[in-house]
Amino acid sequence: MPLRLMARVTIKQVAAEAGVHFSTVSLALRNDPRLRPATRERIRQLAERMGYVPDAMMRALCAYRSATRPKDVHSGLAYLVDQEMKPESLASIVHRSAARQAERLGYRLIPFNLREKGMNIGRLQAIWRNSGLRGVLIGPMRNPNTVLDGDWGPWITVAYGFSVSQPRFHRAVFDHFQNMLAHLEELRKRGYRRIGLSLPQRASENTRGMLHAAYLLDQSRNGPERPIPIFSGDPKQGTAFERWVRREKLDVLISYASEYDVLVERGWRIPGQLGFSLLSTWSVVKRDREELFAGFDTKVETLASNAVNFLVSLIHEQAYGVPDTPRSTMITGAFRDGPTLRPAGPEVSPSLGGKPAERPSPRRAGGRSRIAASRL
Repeated sequence: MPLRLMARVTIKQVAAEAGVHFSTVSLALRNDPRLRPATRERIRQLAERMGYVPDAMMRALCAYRSATRPKDVHSGLAYLVDQEMKPESLASIVHRSAARQAERLGYRLIPFNLREKGMNIGRLQAIWRNSGLRGVLIGPMRNPNTVLDGDWGPWITVAYGFSVSQPRFHRAVFDHFQNMLAHLEELRKRGYRRIGLSLPQRASENTRGMLHAAYLLDQSRNGPERPIPIFSGDPKQGTAFERWVRREKLDVLISYASEYDVLVERGWRIPGQLGFSLLSTWSVVKRDREELFAGFDTKVETLASNAVNFLVSLIHEQAYGVPDTPRSTMITGAFRDGPTLRPAGPEVSPSLGGKPAERPSPRRAGGRSRIAASRL
């Protein structure tokens, strides 16, 4: 006996039952803020009782038409930061990559600086409302645990990274935990065993402690009997920093380019005496040559593009306001080899005792290092 399919409940049937136009039902089902919350909730509950479900084939057809249609810039997206966007800054690099992706999708990404004179969240939101901006991409903020007050109900929002702690927006984030484990694994493949990590407290907070946790996990699995403590002080106070490096008999250090400069200025030969690997690297405006350092590429630009993709998908979902259950899109980076580490190969005893072959130093290749390292 052939199966008989139940007749699909349509939007027009829901509208007739609710006593409204079918376009009102469509807006309510998309959680559009142009309708009052009570109206949205009443219609959504009615649709659920009547057994209404979206037509998956129709949605797929609409998505296909949208993807193949030429993209004209038809709407703006806000890009919120709390700092001047200097060309080399992380906020600027994120904006450039995100703006390119937004343009491909038919949007224009407009920067807004919360720190401009006379500016605050309330005023910015009034500007966005009057300009018809529906989507907001929150860029990396200067300080961890940033709180952004205000009514976010009329906007669809994605935060880049973890620098904004409240409200709990949807996020585009790095996989800091797996990145650190992969970074440490690459260093061990090169024979390094006493691996030190210089991680400022601010950077640990900006990553929700995930870099710290991954390093401690690796120490418990592969580290020495007495774990190597993380250096969280100011490396510019070179004496304490250098004392820590010597006391822990490090053969490689994970840190930032500024810490590399401190070591070189104090006479350390890299990688002859000490290997060095950047905690995070990203593209810079000025560089002496194509590859200056070994380090971990967190793929800042890729995450910026993915953040825009995520934001636009939420716009299609009409996901207004602060979500009850925030979602995250996450990417994993990749290790990048460079002259500040010895090549992968047979295990070599720590360089404080032995003297492995020295590779060209970035310092000797072109003066003081000018690479930027993100403090994510």
